Amino acid sequence: MDEIDKKILNELQTNSGRKISELASLLNLPRTTVHNRIRKLQDDKTIIRQKAVLDMKKIGKPICALVHIVITSKESVHEVAGRLKKDGKVEEVYIMAGQFDIIAKARLKDNEELSEFIFGKEKGLRSWPSVERTESMIVLDTMKENGVIRL
Repeated sequence: MDEIDKKILNELQTNSGRKISELASLLNLPRTTVHNRIRKLQDDKTIIRQKAVLDMKKIGKPICALVHIVITSKESVHEVAGRLKKDGKVEEVYIMAGQFDIIAKARLKDNEELSEFIFGKEKGLRSWPSVERTESMIVLDTMKENGVIRL
């Protein structure tokens, strides 16, 4: 990866929906160069996917909760993380070293939905046989959440 690739990646992180011609003009590079380099970065899995970043308030999911989970040995950490990964309310799942086994980032419409997500008798996290305990943190304000890492 050279400096041109890094410049392309920096720009794509902030707006991956740009047309190649616009990106080429911005970086003062030929369109074919930008196109070929993006294709190479996709082929070698440097670029894994492109996605739309949504305004969670506008789609009715203003509550962001970081749920820390400790599991028992009845089920593997990967099995629990896999179940969380499939839940439409869960945006991110991390397997951790340290005090907690898993941290899940959930997006919810209100505190009632959060309560059901954690304490629901049939589907809530606390009803899962492998979940020993949870600790939740509600995000009050987001200072950075854009996934951009400067190269």
